[in-house]
Amino acid sequence: MTVVIVALGFADGKDCPHAGQYLERFDFEHENGLGFGEFTHDLGRAKRFVDKVDAYIFYHTVPKCRPRRDDGRANRPLTALTAELREIDA
Repeated sequence: MTVVIVALGFADGKDCPHAGQYLERFDFEHENGLGFGEFTHDLGRAKRFVDKVDAYIFYHTVPKCRPRRDDGRANRPLTALTAELREIDA
């Protein structure tokens, strides 16, 4: 099995244009650590992870250029999305 990340929505409940899509790539360093992701409906283009632990670690990545948010908490830009770590057949 391999794992993909599926966006479910924004963590704050606002409308999310990525809901239901697979994460294709994410740049944690983009815009001084705010991050930028690309998403796809095509499972074939989804970023693959070896297991859920690998996907979880990626999902919680802290950018090197800005490890803390203005409120002092860890900056984990991808966690602005609620996501599912979904196992798929390889």
